[in-house]
Amino acid sequence: MLKFTKTPAAHLANPLLVLALMAFAPFCLAETQPSAADHKDVPVVSDVAEQKIIEHMMGANLGRLKGWPGMIFYCPAEESKSNALKQICQDSYKNLEAQSVEHNVKFHKARNANDVALLPHLTGRLKVIIDVVGTEPGSEPSAITARISVLAHYAHAINRATEIGPQDSSLPKHPTSIPQHVDAILWESTIIKAAAGGQDALAQPIAQEINERLKNFFSEYDKAQKLP
Repeated sequence: MLKFTKTPAAHLANPLLVLALMAFAPFCLAETQPSAADHKDVPVVSDVAEQKIIEHMMGANLGRLKGWPGMIFYCPAEESKSNALKQICQDSYKNLEAQSVEHNVKFHKARNANDVALLPHLTGRLKVIIDVVGTEPGSEPSAITARISVLAHYAHAINRATEIGPQDSSLPKHPTSIPQHVDAILWESTIIKAAAGGQDALAQPIAQEINERLKNFFSEYDKAQKLP
């Protein structure tokens, strides 16, 4: 599903520490049984209809990747104080460049956040952001999460639904009818890993998993370019 965001994802290190602790401590969750009222409000969808809906959604999502003139890469954690996070960014850049060459995709590595904000206006390219966050360096147990986001920047995005319904000219415009600068999330994937020791033990597994997810993305990107 196409999603829009106007602000970058929040970097929360403390929840990651909680995750790391949970990974090495027994816990149980009590399941809440849905009430009869819950069932009445939920439509029953047949397996055949559900499969058709999923296939339609996948096809629509795939089509949004078609026709872009290239990509801009950025990994903010390259400037992190954590050597493990820096290493993940460096490895990810190498893998991104290798994948781009293999799939004949034009690419550019952003130098900083300003590049990420300005280059889409100048080039019309997609943004591939690899956001890596970890627990405090030196803390044990440790955890690292990585989010891969493929974003398309729209400089004058509006909700077209506001143009269809009746409008009262005496009232101020609804915010969704006013053009906005937004990033549409066309593809994303999240990785979370925890370890009993420090972050260094997680750097390579995270980088390898990012590379596997990137291979999946470029495979879908290739399929999109072949769509009629």
